[in-house]
Amino acid sequence: MFLDRNYYFRGEIPTIIPHRGGINVVPENTLHAIEHTVENNFTHFETDLRMTKDGEIILHHDATLERTTHHKGKISQLDWKDLKKINAGSKFYERKNVNKETTFVLLREALKTFDELCFNLDLKESGMAKKVYRIIKETKAENRTLVSSFSPLRLDEFINISKGEIFTSGSFRENVIARYFPTKKRNFKVQALQAPFIYKGLKVHSRKLKNFSEINKLYLHIWTVNTEEDFNKCLEFGCDGIMTDEPLKLKKYLEQKT
Repeated sequence: MFLDRNYYFRGEIPTIIPHRGGINVVPENTLHAIEHTVENNFTHFETDLRMTKDGEIILHHDATLERTTHHKGKISQLDWKDLKKINAGSKFYERKNVNKETTFVLLREALKTFDELCFNLDLKESGMAKKVYRIIKETKAENRTLVSSFSPLRLDEFINISKGEIFTSGSFRENVIARYFPTKKRNFKVQALQAPFIYKGLKVHSRKLKNFSEINKLYLHIWTVNTEEDFNKCLEFGCDGIMTDEPLKLKKYLEQKT
């Protein structure tokens, strides 16, 4: 039985969606990032999912640790007990010249602890769909999660397991059809499109995407948008949500527009 099916898409338009918590202002995909999101009254949090060697699902983008921490190794080759000892934001804090520590976060604990926050969950590898679905169910987070993946295979894996009970966002496949094929009704099994503002130098954002979304009753979220000029372009063609590395800047910009 579904809970409030409109809960995830509630609120003012455009929805501000901090990208990994807002990677220009907080260490991405960490406890600090989630706490910052809540403290600043944002309703949504975009994050990525990886699976540890012992089968735990954690919030993390890369397959490895090197970019964001001073440790080395693959997430898939490390147990959770070892990962939780690492300062997950060490390189961010080093760049900001801040003496601070934060931790990685289990998906289960994120959904359980921050039980009013909506989560955009990006599946970064195959084989985790069943576990992710079970965690969402166990934490009663069905109405406040949107599962996405750029990979059609990973997205289809989750849709087949969840049987449409959890909201999903289109993959690379749906984005290509929406942007470059004739605008008409399509039989998509998703509730949202999350399209890049620009992808590999190509402009993707457009009024055509919005028209396609309206015809197909999809919510349109654009990523990753970080400047006032580009914020305004998103408003002009009418996107429903903006994913950004600068959530505080976007919040201030929208407040000034009202």
